[in-house]
Amino acid sequence: MGKLVRLEVDNFKSYKGHQVIGPFHKFTSVIGPNGSGKSNLMDAISFVLGVNSQHLRSQSLKDMIYRPTAMQTDSRAMAARRAHVVLVYENARGQEVRFKRTVQHSGQSEYRINDRQVTFAEYNTALQKENILIKAKNFLVFQGDVESVASQSAKDLTKLIEQISGSWEYKEEYDRLKKIQDRAIEDSAHAFNKKRGVTSEVKQYKEQKQEAEKFESLVRERRQVAVKYLLWKLYHIEQRSQELEKSASSRKMDADGATGDQVQLEEQFKATRKEQALIHREKTRRELQIKKLKKELEEHRPNLISIQEQVSHIEKRIEQTKQNGDRLKHEHDQQAQEVTNLEQSLGKLNKSSEEYEASLPESGLVKGPVLTAEQVEQYEQLKQQVSIRAVTEEQQLEQLQRQHKMELENVKRITSKTEEFQIRKSQLLEDERQVKMDGQALVDEAEGLDKQLQSRKKDLVALEEERKTTHQREIQLNEKLQETLNRLMQAKAEQRESEKETRFKECLNMMKQIFPGVHGKLVDLCRPTQRRYDVAVATVLGRNMDSIVVEDQRTAIECIQYMRDQRVGTATFLPLNWIQVPMINDRFRNYTRGARLAVDVVKSDKKFETVLQYACGSTIVCDTVQIAKQICYEKNEDVKAVTLDGTVIHRSGLITGGHSTNQAATRWQESDIEGLTRTRDKLLGELNDLNKQRRMGSAEEAAKNDCAELEGQLSVLREEITTAEQKLQDVRNEMRYVEEQLVSAQAPYDQAKEKLDSLAASIEEMKSALATIEDEIFADFCSRIGVSNIREYESMRYGIPEEVIEQRAQFAAQRSRLETQLSFERGQLSELAERLSKLETMYNEDTKTLADLQTQIGQATERMRQMNEDLATSNAELQEQTALEDEKQEAVDQLRAKLEAKGRDVQSYLKEMSQVETEMEKVHAERVAIFRKCKLEDIELPLLRGSMDDVIMEDNLGSGSLGTSTQSSSAMDVDDEPPSQLSIRSTDWMVEVNYDSLDEDLKENGSSARDEEFKDELKRRAEEIDEMAPNMKAIDRLEGVEQRLKEAEDQFDDARRDAKRAKQEFSNVKQKRYKLFYDAYSHISGRIDRVYKALTTSETFPHGGTAYLSLDDSEEPYLEGIRYHAMPPMKKFRDMDQLSGGEKSIAALALLFAIHSYQPSPFFVLDEVDAALDNTNVVTVASYIREHASEDFQFIVISLKNTLYEKAESLVGIYRDQDANSSKTLSLMLEPYQE
Repeated sequence: MGKLVRLEVDNFKSYKGHQVIGPFHKFTSVIGPNGSGKSNLMDAISFVLGVNSQHLRSQSLKDMIYRPTAMQTDSRAMAARRAHVVLVYENARGQEVRFKRTVQHSGQSEYRINDRQVTFAEYNTALQKENILIKAKNFLVFQGDVESVASQSAKDLTKLIEQISGSWEYKEEYDRLKKIQDRAIEDSAHAFNKKRGVTSEVKQYKEQKQEAEKFESLVRERRQVAVKYLLWKLYHIEQRSQELEKSASSRKMDADGATGDQVQLEEQFKATRKEQALIHREKTRRELQIKKLKKELEEHRPNLISIQEQVSHIEKRIEQTKQNGDRLKHEHDQQAQEVTNLEQSLGKLNKSSEEYEASLPESGLVKGPVLTAEQVEQYEQLKQQVSIRAVTEEQQLEQLQRQHKMELENVKRITSKTEEFQIRKSQLLEDERQVKMDGQALVDEAEGLDKQLQSRKKDLVALEEERKTTHQREIQLNEKLQETLNRLMQAKAEQRESEKETRFKECLNMMKQIFPGVHGKLVDLCRPTQRRYDVAVATVLGRNMDSIVVEDQRTAIECIQYMRDQRVGTATFLPLNWIQVPMINDRFRNYTRGARLAVDVVKSDKKFETVLQYACGSTIVCDTVQIAKQICYEKNEDVKAVTLDGTVIHRSGLITGGHSTNQAATRWQESDIEGLTRTRDKLLGELNDLNKQRRMGSAEEAAKNDCAELEGQLSVLREEITTAEQKLQDVRNEMRYVEEQLVSAQAPYDQAKEKLDSLAASIEEMKSALATIEDEIFADFCSRIGVSNIREYESMRYGIPEEVIEQRAQFAAQRSRLETQLSFERGQLSELAERLSKLETMYNEDTKTLADLQTQIGQATERMRQMNEDLATSNAELQEQTALEDEKQEAVDQLRAKLEAKGRDVQSYLKEMSQVETEMEKVHAERVAIFRKCKLEDIELPLLRGSMDDVIMEDNLGSGSLGTSTQSSSAMDVDDEPPSQLSIRSTDWMVEVNYDSLDEDLKENGSSARDEEFKDELKRRAEEIDEMAPNMKAIDRLEGVEQRLKEAEDQFDDARRDAKRAKQEFSNVKQKRYKLFYDAYSHISGRIDRVYKALTTSETFPHGGTAYLSLDDSEEPYLEGIRYHAMPPMKKFRDMDQLSGGEKSIAALALLFAIHSYQPSPFFVLDEVDAALDNTNVVTVASYIREHASEDFQFIVISLKNTLYEKAESLVGIYRDQDANSSKTLSLMLEPYQE
């Protein structure tokens, strides 16, 4: 861009004579005292650039000429008759251009460029090329403009932007054309009313004649139009029929080909399924065989374990029996030896007794003298004498002998008892030894069982852990299986839903093709203004999202019938011309922060706004649930509220919805379903294996049984040990008792023995006394028989010698002791022999049983080995069968997928063919309906063959008239048989229409719009005809009135054309004015905030303030106001008139700078714009100007404040020369003096 180099003024206002002002640089400040002529410099620049004098503080142009004061008498001053100003401008190419404007004393002005006189238009054009716009005054700001901008109204700001944008130039034309348009519309209405009045007059005065002529004309015209319409319709019906026949033939070929492929695939599928079934049957047989083998294994395994346990038990029992047998045998041998020893001792004793008895005769201890009878008698007499004489002694002796005998018996009793205790002691000692041995054996056996029990318990714990692990794994597998089943169920449901939606979409697309009034689903015709409203809008629309929007109610009925015929489900239809839109409560639009009407957050085509209003109503969308509750509960508003997350507060106060899955449903593919199916089968297989392991897992039960049995045995053994210990304790207690009895029996024995000895001594004394008596009495007798005393005789002859008796008593005592002991030992031996016999029997039985069990183990082991081999073989074969089945299953799945795809293709072809055939039926039925309509209404069609008499009026099936497009509603409610194809085809072949009279453009144009035009024209003509009841005799009387009517119609047509032309011209001007204005407004609105931030940014407020513009009328913004809002830093929003003076000036400067940035001139002249600013704001403005001043953008600022002009690049000083009574100028470059 260029720049202003200097000004040359000559007698302009206060500048006397010729003066050169300048040069001007990028940022030049003009300074000087008040009254020196600074503003006149501003006027000089405005003047030379063509600004009107009313903006130059003058009444007329001649006021621009220098005038001396009344005191001056300078002839030159008096002679000044004109003034001029030259602006020297350097363009972008570096060339200087001189713009000169001269004003004469008469008030006329002339314009020159480079001293060549030009017109104002040429002058203005040259300036416009340099982007200097005179009307917009985009190059200067007059003194006081800042204050006026700050305090101007919204409409004043609109006017300012109109001037800047250039749209103001169209205002006059806009107003003029608007008046013309309004007048034209009024004239058109007047002409229409005039026409209607003439028509009314014709009807009033000559109604019959007019109606008769018009009736004939309309009937004739309508018949012509009807013939043309029917010819046009029949032509395009035949064209459509031919296209449909070709399409049907093509679809049939495609369907036949697809059907053939489908049949081949079905045969392959059946063959593969048959092979799969055979493999599956063999696999099932293998599985049953494996199941049977596993069952047999399960049955044999416990038996084998039981037998093995029995073997182990019997082996232990045999070992124990063997040990007990060896011990008993040893004891038996010892006992037998003891019996033998006793028998030998008893034999020796008997032999000694026998030898002693045999030796008695030889010893002479039993021989004596033999008495005669006399001696015997004498002996008896002497005995009587002794008895008489020694009666006392005999009695005493007898008494002593009784006592002796009693004591002897007592001694024997004590001795016998002592011997019994001795024998019992020996038995108890033997019992103690035996009990100790048995108890130790039981302890050893119990320790062995305890070790076995601990081992089995460890096995049981391990088995239980394994069972728990298996159970946990089973739970995990069941959870995964449940999840897989749920997903599979959902996938299949989604697949079914997807297929249903596909059919519905195909149906909707077909309806769009067949019925032009179908627009689509509501969800496809609108969308939320922002993504965050998606869930809320979906909730608000609800069931209406999938509703189908149609043009009218008739289209909706036709679509319903079509969907019923196609059987594709149900749908809701919303006719645009039928739905009743509820009243929208506008007060909810800005009711509170965070809430807005639902219709305001949905955008769509304008024609669908009524449908959206019907679906949304007065529902409001809230950002949060708290806002919704505040509106519905706290403020008690009767309105439905929906939040962004889908929560709904109904008008009744009920809350529903919330964080639900309002996201698009996942579309499942066949591969996903197959993957889920494989996962399900795998999980079921693992669960089946776990169940088999659990069924086969008798080891834990066996371990439990073993532990229970071992614990039982151990308990019995412990009871036996306890019993043995108790028995040992009893034996020891009895032993102590026996020993105590032996000890206690010794004293009585000693006393009895002592008493016995005492009695024996007494007896001996008595015997001695008695012997003395006997010796005295038998002295002679003894001498005669040759014995020393009578007692010797008596002992030899009548008794056994005492020593023999004593010896025999000893023998008897020893014999009795030995026999008693022998009897006891023999009993012990017999008992040991019996026990040993039992042990041998038990040993033999256990050995036999062990042999039998080992034989059973061998057989069971061999059987299980054979079954395991069979099971392994069967498992291998099952794996092979499974692999084969999987291969076949994969092949079946592939063939099924192909078959289903081919089936879908066939169904698609058949559906398309059905649709084509349906369309063909519709076309043929429509053609027949036209023929029948022509026959009924006596409409003559040009025919090449046949006549209208060939048209069949009734169907062969007797279903009545085929009818036209208007069928009775009852026909839609029943499923009647379709019209007879014979009647349709017969009519088609017997009648051939001649289409030569049909225009080529009509043949080419078969659109529905053309059809509607024909229908509208026929309808209009029919309505006009139906309104008439003509009298045909009155035609001759209507000529004059018809002429008047024709004139009125012509006048109305002219008025309507004029109105249309005026409207078009007005629209063109309106569009131009709007474009210029809105382009400027958009630019300024986009720059205002940045400029204001630059002017308000400081170290304290680094982000600056905020400023923006808003339109009162967005349709035609130039008709209403533009509101300017400025918010200084750290201050709340307030109106402009509430800002301080400095804040208003900064805001105004920001607006002026933003306005100047739109189509900026190469220089910008500012006249004391800093007058209302404080020093801080002045520095900010100066910094802004200096920052934006450049070679392409020149600032010339008139200022009185040093804080501004000291920032300038150069100064132009203006002062008043009082002597010359003129303003003078000085120039100074500040660059060398700036730091």
